[in-house]
Amino acid sequence: MVNYKLTIEYDGRKFNGWQKQKATENTIQEQIENSLQKVLKKEIKLIGSGRTDAGVSAFNQVANFHYEGVFDKNKIKYSLNSILPAEITIRNIRTVKPEFHARFSAVKRQYIYKICFEKKSVRADEFFKINYVPDLVEIAKFTEFIKSQKNFRIFCKNKEDKHDFNCEIYEFDFRYSKLKKELIFKITANRFLHSMVRALIGCALEVGRGKIKLNEIKDKIKKGEKVRIHYLPANALFLNKIYY
Repeated sequence: MVNYKLTIEYDGRKFNGWQKQKATENTIQEQIENSLQKVLKKEIKLIGSGRTDAGVSAFNQVANFHYEGVFDKNKIKYSLNSILPAEITIRNIRTVKPEFHARFSAVKRQYIYKICFEKKSVRADEFFKINYVPDLVEIAKFTEFIKSQKNFRIFCKNKEDKHDFNCEIYEFDFRYSKLKKELIFKITANRFLHSMVRALIGCALEVGRGKIKLNEIKDKIKKGEKVRIHYLPANALFLNKIYY
């Protein structure tokens, strides 16, 4: 069996997330598996690096699958891209070691979130628009605090199927462009919980606009109390990179 690694780009706004579901075929995984089956004439089961929620896009999602035999990778990539929806592109196919696992071999994942402060006409739907410029100093204090935390239970939307809420945050930064009127967040961790990124950045904006104080968040976390979470829209969230 040969182990093949796919690097995938997709616009997730029209799909019900990455993971295959019984209730719908409108998932990224299902679309790619169906296309692989048509091209390779065999049922293929993809292993993704992780789930992305409905509406979330990716620049470099990674998946792998095992196949009995060797094929022309460029030819198969071309064939897949010719039948996949326009919103999904296979960027690269390569052979990897038999033990490579897209999910369990990954050591870090990186997301970016795009915010703008005024109307855009080009690629506007890639941004979450707000009508104020938040206090960036307060946001920086919040991101530094978050990097020191381990348990992110309060930032997990679906807690029912989770037993481990610990994550290691390696990077949580942002870039502000006064000229472009944009604020771009970048966050890297070993793993993320359900809707965790959108919750963290939503909380950062609430701190930045003075709706909640950082000390209040710290106190609630210490006491194990709930923090009011504002989950930002999924359209502005992008899986940027998987580290192996």
